[in-house]
Amino acid sequence: MSNPQGKTDPLEQWRELRDTYMDIWAKASGEAVNSDSYAQASGAMLEAFLTTSSPYRDAQKKAMVSALEQYNMPSRDDYVRLAERMGNMELLLDDMDAKLRQVYQLVSRVSVQTANVAHMTSRPVALAAETSATEELPAASKFVASEPKEPEPPAKPKLAAPPQRPTVAEQAAAPQRAPKNGQATKSKARTKTTKKEV
Repeated sequence: MSNPQGKTDPLEQWRELRDTYMDIWAKASGEAVNSDSYAQASGAMLEAFLTTSSPYRDAQKKAMVSALEQYNMPSRDDYVRLAERMGNMELLLDDMDAKLRQVYQLVSRVSVQTANVAHMTSRPVALAAETSATEELPAASKFVASEPKEPEPPAKPKLAAPPQRPTVAEQAAAPQRAPKNGQATKSKARTKTTKKEV
């Protein structure tokens, strides 16, 4: 790149060299990665790494599980089991939803059919009742007129009011009646005894 003032950039050649170097390395690495020998070599290296690191990974896993158990925290296996149970519950709920929809559809169909049948059966009965009532109205009225009336039940007798006792004022105002024979003798005997005692 040339400067607009006519001066050359001292880093321009270095940039061009870098770009050509990156292009060469990109082509070479692409050809190396796409080859079968590179794939076999990388597979062998990965397998050797996994075999050598598996004991360390197992020991680390056991140590982590024991540490989580001591702190009463769930491990990865616990989460996996919980996820499986939740998945089973979702499947069961989906099945129940589908069955409930089927039952609802069947019940709605049966209710509509029974309503239609009841409407169809009640309409002719109502029409027949109306026609029979209009045709048999005079005969029914004659029958009702000729039918003897039932006797009315006898009225219950009214009870007499209980006798009222006279008040003290009424007793004083009322004239004294003549005493009967037995009462008179008793009163005389009482007066005699009182006189003797005095």
